[in-house]
Amino acid sequence: MNDKDRDRCGDEAGPVANKCRYRIDRLLCGLVMLCFFALPSSLCASQWQPYRLKGLSLNVGIGVLKANDFHANFYNGAPDNANTLLRILHSETYGHQIWNNLTNQDLIGSSVGSYNQLTVAEYGDMYYRIAVQLGIGFRYDLEGDKWAWALKFDYAKLDALGAVLLNSGHSSVYLTDQNRYVVCPTRGEEERIYFDLGIIRKIGLSNGLNLELAAGGNLNNTKVESSDIEIGGITYSILDIWGGQSPSSYVGSYEYVNQGGIGYGAFLSLGLGYTLTKGSAVSINYTFHYNRVNLQGFDKAAPHHSLRLNIAVNNFSLF
Repeated sequence: MNDKDRDRCGDEAGPVANKCRYRIDRLLCGLVMLCFFALPSSLCASQWQPYRLKGLSLNVGIGVLKANDFHANFYNGAPDNANTLLRILHSETYGHQIWNNLTNQDLIGSSVGSYNQLTVAEYGDMYYRIAVQLGIGFRYDLEGDKWAWALKFDYAKLDALGAVLLNSGHSSVYLTDQNRYVVCPTRGEEERIYFDLGIIRKIGLSNGLNLELAAGGNLNNTKVESSDIEIGGITYSILDIWGGQSPSSYVGSYEYVNQGGIGYGAFLSLGLGYTLTKGSAVSINYTFHYNRVNLQGFDKAAPHHSLRLNIAVNNFSLF
C-alpha cells in the first residue's frame, strides 16, 4: 500500500478504505464461527438430562446485526439523496460560516474565493457498523418434536459511517491527499425493527442437541434519527427540515422529519440448540434476511446478516 492509499484508508473514503473494512469483517466472522463451533462442545460436556420443548415458549435473545451497506449510502449527502450536502454547503445561512472556518484553518486555498465555489470531490461509500440486536418473541412446538412455529421482534440501533472529500483548491505543489482534499466525516443514525414469522424444522442430534432450520416472511420498520457531516471540526445536520428548499431565514423549518417506513422481505435461519432441564432451551442462530428497507432512493432489496443467542422458556418458568 503506497502513501496515498494509506492516507485514504485512514480517511475512511474510497476503495482502499473498503478493503480495510473487509479485513475487519473477516476477523469478526472468524470470531463468530469460533463461538458457533465452541458452543456444542461445551454443551455436550454438560451432565444435565435433556427435556423437550412442548407447546408455547417465550423467547428472548441478544446478538449482532450486519446491515447491508447499500442502504447506508442514504446518509452520504449525494445530490440525488433525500438529505443533500449541497443544500447547506451552498446556502447563505451556513455557507459563509463553513467557508470562513475552512479559510481560517488554511484547509482551502485562495482559489476557493467564496462558499459558492466549494465543490465535492467524492461522496464516499458509507457502511453500517455491526450493531447489537435485542429480541423477544414466541414459539410453539408441535407434537412429534419435528416442527414449530415462531414469531419474534428484533430491535437494533444502526450507525452508518463514511466520509466526503471536498476539493481544497490548494496549489498542485501539495502532493498529499491531506492537502488536496478536506476530509469530512459523515454519519447517519437509524432505528430498525424486524418482525419475523416463520416455521421451524427440528432435527434431533444427540445429548439434547437439535439442529433447527427456519424460514418465513419479514416486515421491518426503519426510522431515520439523524444525518450529519463534520466540516472543519464543526458538525452540521444535513437532514432536510426545509422541505427540499435551501436553508434561509425566509424558509420555515420543521422540528421533526419523518424519514423511513415499512419494508418487507423473507428470511432463512440455521440454528444449533440444546434443551435444558425444566423445559427450557438455549440456541445460537444465524439468520439471513433479504429485505426491502424503506429509505427514499435506496428501497431496493438487499441481504442482511445476524447472529444471536436465544433462550426459550417453556411454560414461562425456569424453576
